[in-house]
Amino acid sequence: MAALVIPIAKQEQSLSESTVILQVKFGVLGDSRKVSSSQVEVDTDKQLLRVAKKILVSNEFEAIRQIDRRVKKYLEGVCVPFETGTRFLAVPLIEDVDRKLHEFEGERAELVDRFLDSYPTLCESMSERLRVLHCPTDYPPVDLVKARFYFTWRYVAYGVPGQLKMISGRIWEEERDKAAQRFAEAQTEAQVLLRESMAGLVNHMVDRLEASDNGKPKVFKKSTVANLCEFLTTFDFRNIANDTELKEQVEKTRALLSGVTAEEIRTTADLRSRLKTGMSEIATKLDAMVITMPRRKFRLEE
Repeated sequence: MAALVIPIAKQEQSLSESTVILQVKFGVLGDSRKVSSSQVEVDTDKQLLRVAKKILVSNEFEAIRQIDRRVKKYLEGVCVPFETGTRFLAVPLIEDVDRKLHEFEGERAELVDRFLDSYPTLCESMSERLRVLHCPTDYPPVDLVKARFYFTWRYVAYGVPGQLKMISGRIWEEERDKAAQRFAEAQTEAQVLLRESMAGLVNHMVDRLEASDNGKPKVFKKSTVANLCEFLTTFDFRNIANDTELKEQVEKTRALLSGVTAEEIRTTADLRSRLKTGMSEIATKLDAMVITMPRRKFRLEE
């Protein structure tokens, strides 16, 4: 039976009720190995050297790396980072995110199978390329290699197990206080992350709306609008800190971009001018908001 989870505190309860913790883990075969400095001839103190060799150079292997990066980028857009390997996910998004993760899982499994099919031939080719640095033990059997590749996720309700209180009230209180502190830090970090993200997107758009050195409009890509609109779409779910200042700028940006397409921006001078003025004002506000916030500690790559 699952342990009873007791709410941490009223301040954090709304967060624990509106979000879940999403844990995502990736596994891949390591593609590099250390090389003894004794195998390297160079006029330097070898104690200062850290040498490595690539044991895998494969399009099939790189495709797996690429889909893992796609998964992480997707999660960056719909979740808020928490602790290493975990993210806050808004409850209303669970079904859509889970469906997307299953799609990634199927696509990744196919790529792993392609890599495994090519693995024996790859081992032979790397032997020829590495020559004296080739080591057969760097290449496990296919069944062991397959086990190195995994992609898993699970959803976790966050709180302090009530069972711990029955064991030690003191420890339970300490863990409750630590959990409350982590929640508070997570909310602050989420606020900084969202402010920085929006500031970057808006400033990029302002830059593209500026005239080039020769006075002609700069190239304006569809992705410039799409990326900002994607941020605006998921903002309400990711605004776990209830940042009302940022919400105000989001609403202004939504109003400016309502019904606007990249093609219209490229071809309509009046629209470009109106957007430049409005976006510049928003960018100024966002830049000031970012400066007043502490630097964030979360890393998007785990």
